[in-house]
Amino acid sequence: MTFVLYSPLLKTLYPEIFLGLVAFGMLMMGRRVHNRSVYSVLSIVSMFIAMMLLLAFDYGSTSFFGGAFVVNKFGLYFAIILLISSAYIAFSAGTRIEHDPEIFFAILLFVDIAMIIASFSLNLIFIFIAFEGISIGTYILSAHGKTRRNLEASAKYFFTGVIATGFIVMGSSFYYLSTGTFDLISGGTATIASKPALLLALIFLFVGFGFKLALVPLQQWAVDAYDGTDNAVSAFLSSGTKVLAFLVLLRVFLVGFAGLSNDVFYLFTIVSIITMTYGNFAALSETNFKRMLAYSSIAQAGYLILVLTVVSGSSSQLAFTLAIFAAMYYSLVYIFMKGGSFLASNAVNKDKIEIDDFSGIGLKSPLFAISLAIMLFALAGIPPTAGFFAKYYLFLALISGHLWYLAVIGILNSAISVFYYLKVVVVMFRPSEHEHFNLSKKVVIPVLIGAILSIALSFLIFGYPNISGIVSGLGIGV
Repeated sequence: MTFVLYSPLLKTLYPEIFLGLVAFGMLMMGRRVHNRSVYSVLSIVSMFIAMMLLLAFDYGSTSFFGGAFVVNKFGLYFAIILLISSAYIAFSAGTRIEHDPEIFFAILLFVDIAMIIASFSLNLIFIFIAFEGISIGTYILSAHGKTRRNLEASAKYFFTGVIATGFIVMGSSFYYLSTGTFDLISGGTATIASKPALLLALIFLFVGFGFKLALVPLQQWAVDAYDGTDNAVSAFLSSGTKVLAFLVLLRVFLVGFAGLSNDVFYLFTIVSIITMTYGNFAALSETNFKRMLAYSSIAQAGYLILVLTVVSGSSSQLAFTLAIFAAMYYSLVYIFMKGGSFLASNAVNKDKIEIDDFSGIGLKSPLFAISLAIMLFALAGIPPTAGFFAKYYLFLALISGHLWYLAVIGILNSAISVFYYLKVVVVMFRPSEHEHFNLSKKVVIPVLIGAILSIALSFLIFGYPNISGIVSGLGIGV
């Protein structure tokens, strides 16, 4: 019995088991406790305990189920920041959920379980199951408010998500036909039985997983879903689930398609250029605040997948190291600068929030306005924010990999983004008679936290100068 309780596999599953028990406990409490703050606090505490359980064991680099489930520092890092993203959102959601809070927070914990599993998965079957667990949970969260806007946004998200699921299944099937395995490490090094089938797998899996990251031409669902769902759910969809989708793309295309690195390079080079350019130009003319942030999120996805172009298209070890570090750092910073920006929508008591609705808020609450401005500047990559350093290392990786033209395109796109972010900042400090702001502590504090961390995380760069040592110690390969 002692052996079973302390077996390496069971220790790996402690966080998932704990979160599952808490989630079921919440559902049982639902008939007796109606205070939504109880569920919010319980969720946040549970997430931090799960983080402690993840950090409690020295896993090294341990694999289970024939290498399908690999627990290492790379996966551990992403599992931790995904839990942090959920805790950040839970804090804000606890102030807004008006009915059935036990269902909302229980579903959020179930999504966290699937996220942890996906963080350590290197097998298409494991990834598919975890990915669908996340998708189903987020469909429910999107519709939780039960307003017409919530249900419409959730329906669009659901139907496009079902199509994406079909593409993942087809892609996984073609992957098995060409490599004889669903295991990404084995498949990436296997003798290719049928290159046409593997190319079809590449395309189908790109469509399926690219949907969640909102890459062009799979992006429109994100604009409608982010705009129509509750602000806390929008923040979660645009930050936590997007970082998870980015991690899956890294694993699937850099590990599983190592034999097609040139094809991966050209595919993601073209898609990254189109995605970041489309997102930024679409955001320029947008007057709806949440839709503008949604287009911005699409552009940010274009920056993120530049990591795949570096790793697949460059033989430079320095470029590889910088790219992986940029991916990890960007993912952490992105949670707060993007999630916090969406949470700022809580200050306006409207469903459809226009940028002009923030007019005068800087005069009523300079702290709120400055905090939002900091996060927007971080998204634009303006120093000394953490967003600047994230883009700096990403562009430095491109230059080190002799992909300077992509760095130039990325920098030009970042310059374009300044205009629509600055438009929001100018509006906030413009005199206005608009008085209907919700500037309670429950609204201002999450925005303030996002702003503080958008600056404070810059110091991680100075605290860890040995970037090569960090990445080499991860044991990822990717």
